[in-house]
Amino acid sequence: MKPMPAMLEHIQDHEAIELTRQLIRIPSFLWRESAIGRWLADWMSERGYEVELQEVPLADGGATHQAIGRLRGGGGPSLMLCGHTDTSDWQGAVFRRDQWRYDPFGGELHKGMIYGLGALNMKAGLASMLMAAEAVRRSGRPLKGDLILACVVAETGGGVGALHLIESGCRPDACIVTEAGDLDVGVISVGYVQGTIRVLGEFKHRVPYVNPIEKATKVIDAFSPSYRQIRRQQDGGWLRYRPHPLLPGYPSMAIRNIEHHQDVTAVSFDLRIIPGMTEAGVRADMTERLERIRREDGEFDYELLIPQSDQQPNMPAREATPMDAPVVAELIAAHRQVTGVEPKVGAGHRIGATADTCHFKGVGISCVEYGPGYIPIWPMVDECVSIEQVLTATKTLALTAAALLT
Repeated sequence: MKPMPAMLEHIQDHEAIELTRQLIRIPSFLWRESAIGRWLADWMSERGYEVELQEVPLADGGATHQAIGRLRGGGGPSLMLCGHTDTSDWQGAVFRRDQWRYDPFGGELHKGMIYGLGALNMKAGLASMLMAAEAVRRSGRPLKGDLILACVVAETGGGVGALHLIESGCRPDACIVTEAGDLDVGVISVGYVQGTIRVLGEFKHRVPYVNPIEKATKVIDAFSPSYRQIRRQQDGGWLRYRPHPLLPGYPSMAIRNIEHHQDVTAVSFDLRIIPGMTEAGVRADMTERLERIRREDGEFDYELLIPQSDQQPNMPAREATPMDAPVVAELIAAHRQVTGVEPKVGAGHRIGATADTCHFKGVGISCVEYGPGYIPIWPMVDECVSIEQVLTATKTLALTAAALLT
C-alpha cells in the first residue's frame, strides 16, 4: 500500500462532510445568495484568507453578494477553485417539495449520502474546494502563485457572478470549477441559447379570429422533439453547425414553457449549443425557420426574443481545454493517486450541462470541471451527494493545488 501524500495529512474527513451540511442549511436560491456569501466570507476571514465580499448588481435593480478568498503566493502562475452558491430555483421554491422525504435544508446523513437542496448543485463542490485549500494552507508550504477561492453567484442564471468576477479584474492562470461531474475531468461542455418566441394573434369571442395558441403549435412542431440532436441544414434540418466529436448528440433543443395572455402566446426554449455556434448564428437560423412558417401561413406573426431576459445572459460554448494543459494533467494525476484508477476525460458525466468554465475560458483562463456528485436525473427530488465522492474530490483538489502552486 502506497504511503499517503503528506498534503493529505492536513485533511480531516469529518470537516468536509460537516461543511457540506452547513452550506446546505443556508438557503441560497438563485438571485438571493447574500446570506451564504456573507457566511463564506466570514469563514475564510476567520482562517486568514484575504477576502473580498463582492456586491453583484442585478438587472432588476437589486443586488446579491459573492465571497472571493485568496492565499497570496510569490507571483508565479495562479490557480482558482470556483463553485457557485445558487441552488436550483423553481419559482422561488424547492422542486416538488411535497415529495421530499428529507428536509431540503437539513443536511441529513443516510447510508453514505448527504441530503438537501444544493447537495449536488453544488454545495458539496464548494465544501470540497474550501477544504482542499485548507489543506494547502495548513501545510505551511510557500506558494509559487496565488490560490483563489471563488464562491460565485448565479451560475444557473447565466453565470452572472462569474462575469462580475471577470469584470472585477480576476485573471488566474488556471481554474477548476467544482461542478457535480461524478469525478470526471470535464475539459469541454455545451453552452446554451435561451429565449422566447412570442406568437402574435387576436383576442375575440364568438367570431373567427387568429388564435395565437393554435399558431403556436406550428412553432412547437418546427422545433421538436425535445433534446434530440438537431439535423444540420445540409442534412435537411434547420440549424448550421459542425458536429463536435466530444459532444455527440448535440446541439439539441426543447420547448420549456408556454404562457398565454389575450393576444400573445409565449413559447420559451432552451437550445444547447456546441463550439463554433454563436447566439447570433442561432438567431439567424431560428428566424429563417420562423419566416418559413410565415410564408406558408399568412396569418402567422411572431417576435423572437434572445436572450430570455435582461437579467440572464446566454452561456457560450468553448473549445476543449488541451489535455497537456498543466491544470488538466495535474488533476488527472491527482485523481489517479487518490483513487488508483484513471478518470474519464472529456465532456464526462455532465455532457449537455453548462458551467461557468465558458466565461473563464472566454478570457483565456485554462479551465476544467471536476467535482463530486452523480446526477441520475435533473431536476430531482431528495437531492443528495455521496460522502465518499466529497472526500475524494477534496483530496484530489488538494493534491492538484499543491502540485501547481508549491
